Amino acid sequence: MENNIDSQVDEILEKCVLSTPRKSFFLFAGAGSGKTHSLVILLKKIRDSIGRSFLLQGKKVAVITYTNAATDEITNRLDYSPIFHISTIHSFVWDVIKHYQEDIKRLYCAYIQKDITDLEQKLDRMKNKASKTYLSNIDKLQSLKERLEKSQKIKRFIYSPTGSNSEYNALKHAEVIKISAQMIMDCKLLQQIIAQSYPILLIDESQDTKKELIDAFFNIQKNFDKIFILGLVGDQKQRIYSDGKENMTSIIPEDWEKPIKRMNFRCSKRIIRLANTIGKDIDEHAEQEPREDSNEGLVRLFIIPLYDGIKKDELELIVKKRMGDLTKDKNWTGKDSEVKSLTLEHMMAARRLGFDRFFAPLSNVSKYQMTFLQGTVSEIEFFTKVVLPISDSITKDGRNALEILKKYSPLLSRQNTITPYEDYLKCRDAALNVTKLITQGESIRKIVDEIIKSQLLVVPDTIQKASQLNISDLDANSDDELYAWVEVMELSIEMIRCYDDYVQHRSTFDNHQGVKGLEFDRVMVIIDDSESKGFLFSYDKLFGVKELSETDKKNMIDGKETSVMRTQRLFYVTCTRAKDSLVVVMYTQNPDGVKSEAIRKGWFEDDEIIVITK
Repeated sequence: MENNIDSQVDEILEKCVLSTPRKSFFLFAGAGSGKTHSLVILLKKIRDSIGRSFLLQGKKVAVITYTNAATDEITNRLDYSPIFHISTIHSFVWDVIKHYQEDIKRLYCAYIQKDITDLEQKLDRMKNKASKTYLSNIDKLQSLKERLEKSQKIKRFIYSPTGSNSEYNALKHAEVIKISAQMIMDCKLLQQIIAQSYPILLIDESQDTKKELIDAFFNIQKNFDKIFILGLVGDQKQRIYSDGKENMTSIIPEDWEKPIKRMNFRCSKRIIRLANTIGKDIDEHAEQEPREDSNEGLVRLFIIPLYDGIKKDELELIVKKRMGDLTKDKNWTGKDSEVKSLTLEHMMAARRLGFDRFFAPLSNVSKYQMTFLQGTVSEIEFFTKVVLPISDSITKDGRNALEILKKYSPLLSRQNTITPYEDYLKCRDAALNVTKLITQGESIRKIVDEIIKSQLLVVPDTIQKASQLNISDLDANSDDELYAWVEVMELSIEMIRCYDDYVQHRSTFDNHQGVKGLEFDRVMVIIDDSESKGFLFSYDKLFGVKELSETDKKNMIDGKETSVMRTQRLFYVTCTRAKDSLVVVMYTQNPDGVKSEAIRKGWFEDDEIIVITK
């Protein structure tokens, strides 16, 4: 099998965007197929062929990516060319609607009013007027009414795609999507403005783009097909979020081009065979081919019975040791093993990495909804981008520490520095004292107290307040952000470092959903429904050891999505992260049932399954 079997795909895409008339397309691009490579090739051709013409006409090519990291990568690969508007979906639609403040306000208030009406009707139906739920809903209703009254006075709404959006007039991420989708669907003039401003709109990971916006973009393409084309890149097998468009491939118009990338450049042959078998029930375009020079690779399923007192960390080390023996690959084992372990829930990873007591309180702060797992909470960044780097630098050569302190320390601020050398010595001593506390693994509270006492840095208000309080000083009505920080004050600051390593993908652990688009030589997929306790995904149901719920059965009859279908797509994503070797570790109450189903489905052979007994 040659490695260039998909070469015609790039030619088809080029023809779609550079011919007259242009043509919309949906590119089927499975795991490891090089879709980003094809997208960048296409964008470079657009830049070189019609880029100058677009700029002279005041037009741009819009490129929607799924993450900020993907945005940065593509922008960099295109040398920051001004012809492209490369952004996440939230940023793009906000740029489109932000000038129409009256329309934003009208819809925003209408949505709150609808919530009020729905809640009032619910309260009318409730019989027990003294119940906790009833009283809670009364409070919620009052809060909604106050919010509506306040919203009606807002003159200008704002939005920050990467910030915490804490200002009273700031829209949340979900609100931006909902409002923009409605505005685009309702206003043909706005559709025309988008079509004229962005004659070519390309969407990566289109299967996970919000379904309301996909419908809105399809509407623009239908109404303005002479001047506007859509280019969708996606893979139904990798749709892992429920708000993506279901069965999108079935609504693609007949006159669109539908090229398919069939080669998987990433995975070894055995992993591709596994992926093809998992994917065949999800998408008719599941079948992929390996590179001609791809190695055979190795997959294993380890089944571990659940029992009281089980020590999962130790068992997972045993699995790695066995994989090292099987693969003859030393990087599976040892303290510095290079294995990416994937858990379904973030808390499962946090427990294994030892920062769960820091993760749990802060992950529930409403203000941090979209920023906590991105590692961009400003209060946490005070530690990860300032305090810890200063300490790390001082334990080496101190150069980076001095640069950071020049930028952030009031002791070295130009307007405050009267005696430069004395101030430098004071700053140095304070930094050394903080570093000593950090290297000793002291609590966040002690380190913050030292920073405040020495005036080494300006501590964020919330952290400063939290450092002066105990949990006993707070009540149920306390601000959830402040409460969370007070709760973590006595923890070791090393937990913040562990958290940062995890969310920045520097850790040995990652999340099933969070690794889409990434790849690793060695992967261990950890499956444990008893620990994850989620309801959206169920590996026990997927492996046939748990009965389908009545909702699952009804959805199957109605042709709707079930938890089994969602889990199968997620299983496909996790398995296809591995390049060379893959192990699936499943904890279960029914080892025999899991083994039988894994063989029946054709996912694993009998000699690829190992049951670890107690």
